[in-house]
Amino acid sequence: MTSVAPAPYLTAGAPRSRLARARRQIGIIGAYFAQFLKMRMAYRADFLVDLAANLFAIGIQLATLSVLFSKVPSLRGWSFEQVLFIYGFSLLPLGLFNLISVNLYGFASHYIADGHLDRVLLRPVNPLAQVLCESFNISGLNEMILGCGIMIWAGLALGLRPVVLDMVLLLVLVPAAASIYTAVFLSLAAVSFWHEDRLGLAPPVYNVIRFARYPLTIYGYGVRLILTFVLPFAWVAYMPSLWYIGGAELRRWALATPLVALLVAALAYGVWRAGLRRYASTGS
Repeated sequence: MTSVAPAPYLTAGAPRSRLARARRQIGIIGAYFAQFLKMRMAYRADFLVDLAANLFAIGIQLATLSVLFSKVPSLRGWSFEQVLFIYGFSLLPLGLFNLISVNLYGFASHYIADGHLDRVLLRPVNPLAQVLCESFNISGLNEMILGCGIMIWAGLALGLRPVVLDMVLLLVLVPAAASIYTAVFLSLAAVSFWHEDRLGLAPPVYNVIRFARYPLTIYGYGVRLILTFVLPFAWVAYMPSLWYIGGAELRRWALATPLVALLVAALAYGVWRAGLRRYASTGS
């Protein structure tokens, strides 16, 4: 096995300041996305099919909620409109995450087992940025659009009157929540450096995301513990939504979302870097 060391991010002639390097990386990522979008929109029928499939799947889940609340006026104290608001909010970070998660989901198979990580490490661009941006899932945009529509409808039904601070916080909370998703699945992808598995741990963990679409208090203590501290999906929809529908006494939990995102992201990136250091090429 031949070891492949990550290429340095700063090559001869490249900008030397940290800010300049960050701008250069962001510019490359933007070019990745622009190129992908051009290719993807060349097949508009596929985009419409993805949108229809998402509408159908989410429509079934919303119909299930409607039937449930037609029999029960509230769910552990949560009204239909409140649950619907949390559900709509959950689609925003989920859509943002799904937009860039394609390669994390199949990292073990495509990059480790098939050896495509060698190509990534030979480029003078951050390896993680390349993995995240080599391919996108355009259906994530559909989820974000649908989530906004559901939130607006539920917010109107609840009589919410958002102010400027609410909108600014939304622009902070949604990316922070998406970062939590990304960090969790980055950690699972990094496990492949120690335990090569084509299927990986991502599929069963991805199914747990469904629990994050509803109020945390409807679950038992064990599930709450897992969703708060083990797989911190409580912080991707329920906790941030408390700023808007939880009352003054619960708002402080929403403000902790960016801090949780930073902590989880730092831990995940540490695992990723440790995995890169022990990676060995599939070549002989």
